Amino acid sequence: MYTKEREEDIPIGEQAEVDSQLRGNTLVVYWYMLRSNKPLGAREIQRAVGLSSSSLALHHLNKLIELGLVGKDKEGAYVVTRRVNAGLLGFFIGTGRLLLPRFVLYAVFFTGVLISSLLVFFSRFDAVLVTLLVSLAVATLIFWFETVKMWKAQPL
Repeated sequence: MYTKEREEDIPIGEQAEVDSQLRGNTLVVYWYMLRSNKPLGAREIQRAVGLSSSSLALHHLNKLIELGLVGKDKEGAYVVTRRVNAGLLGFFIGTGRLLLPRFVLYAVFFTGVLISSLLVFFSRFDAVLVTLLVSLAVATLIFWFETVKMWKAQPL
């Protein structure tokens, strides 16, 4: 890992500031930096996220520096210095390239419980078991739906 990023809870006043500033293209730039997990230049960020110019990338990088989320290393490249779960990032877990929606944990859990219930109680079907299986199937579908919805909502 190239960065000395740390994840931390931020004070409520600062949370509102970060939430208000970390939107739109600034969020996309920050998201890209979190996923790439290496020092980046403004031109590289501009090309990767589809900004019209490198000066626009510098504008968003300066906003991230002011928020204390990004800094420069010795070579002048930009690195993530602090990770926050503001806005849409609060619905994702993981580090580096692996950012997954939080709902994936619940979806996998309920899928496992549903499959194991089917295997364990395969020979014995009664009204209670059918109710249990239908409830588990509905919960599984809901969590997988929410996982896919959040996956599609990510900026990159």
